[in-house]
Amino acid sequence: MNYGQVLSFLKSRGNEVQGINLGLHRIQTIMGTLGNPHLRLDVVHIAGTNGKGSVAAMIDSILRQAGLSVGLYTSPHLETVRERIRLGGRDIHPRRFAALMTRIRTRELELRRSNVLDMPLTYFELITACMFLHFAETEVDVAVVEVGMGGAYDATNIVRPQVSVITGVSLDHQQWLGDTVARIAREKAGIIKSGVPVISGCRTLEAKRVIRSRASALGAPLMELDRSCRLRVKGVRRGRCVMDLKTPARDYRDLRLALAGEHQARNAALAVLAVEALKPFHVSLRAYGAGLARTCWPGRLDEYRCRRRTLLDGAHNAEGAAALRSFLLNHGPEEIHLVFGVLRDKDAHAIGRLLFPLARSIHLTAIANPRSADPSALVAQHGRFRQRFRIHSNARTALHAAWEECSSRGMVVVTGSLYLLGEVRPLLLGPGRNR
Repeated sequence: MNYGQVLSFLKSRGNEVQGINLGLHRIQTIMGTLGNPHLRLDVVHIAGTNGKGSVAAMIDSILRQAGLSVGLYTSPHLETVRERIRLGGRDIHPRRFAALMTRIRTRELELRRSNVLDMPLTYFELITACMFLHFAETEVDVAVVEVGMGGAYDATNIVRPQVSVITGVSLDHQQWLGDTVARIAREKAGIIKSGVPVISGCRTLEAKRVIRSRASALGAPLMELDRSCRLRVKGVRRGRCVMDLKTPARDYRDLRLALAGEHQARNAALAVLAVEALKPFHVSLRAYGAGLARTCWPGRLDEYRCRRRTLLDGAHNAEGAAALRSFLLNHGPEEIHLVFGVLRDKDAHAIGRLLFPLARSIHLTAIANPRSADPSALVAQHGRFRQRFRIHSNARTALHAAWEECSSRGMVVVTGSLYLLGEVRPLLLGPGRNR
């Protein structure tokens, strides 16, 4: 298959979440026939409701500043599926991606014909298998692997990591993971392995109890951010923190974060603790500082200067919306116009309750995704904001209309879904920069 054929093949496997089939036997089977490449990797494995992508990006940046070869696996993507598999800060090449996916598809067909596999691999399993092969065959020093959903039955959870990280637990994906924080925490605690250090940023007592119990049962050394470290935000410059951090191993002074938002201070601390736990590798103080100062993670409080100041943020649940609200109240202009689209399996009522009061106009749009919520349904949920709502058929028209309503002193904020950001970001970058 060439790259275009691979994209069609992946699309044929259906929507990534609606076609989900949690379980490890399919990915274990196909990886076993390919020589178990995942077991040759030194892995940092990261789960959590929010922040896991930011933590992964920070760890990747720190380790690359230390001179290591680093593979980074994240999801979902904004513009191209190749963003999910990065080596040395670069997306996997189209030809390499196509060659790996062709091998996996061929092996899958063989296993299906012989009735070894009970059903085809899912979209996420195919890309995860591609990632394991790519990182093993390029012999990365470290693979930083973000969980797709949950933890225990996520396709990434066949690794034997050097360290596991759980950023935090809140309500999201309840239809798959459970409807309480404790149940969701049990799913995420599934990445904890016997004897493997685990770093936790959990703040709620329900989640802490679950993580502590699982770590104790498996003899996994547990380090909790709020117990083990002293974190002090010294100042915030243009929405970005300057912080001091004291861990059991080191004192870090004047760490400057590239990612905006006060919540990134905790993510940075988790990244530092995770890198410290990678015992075979020496990472200098300079690499920690430079890595955090140079982290790039598009779509998270990500500002562009276009016709109007435009901020992209992938907040898609109540916790993420609360972080965005705090940032806008503390660092945003008084005049805010929203471009908002959300998936129908998300808690749009909770997100809107936090964000809609901040906006002078709210431009609702459908997302080019079969899980998209109907903008008209959002209007019905939030009747008190009816005069502020504008309904659009697509993201482009919503963005241009928001720019038209926004004065030169205001800001347009695009949020509600990373999939929406993936549609909007090429419009901000301009011709020739879309991938």
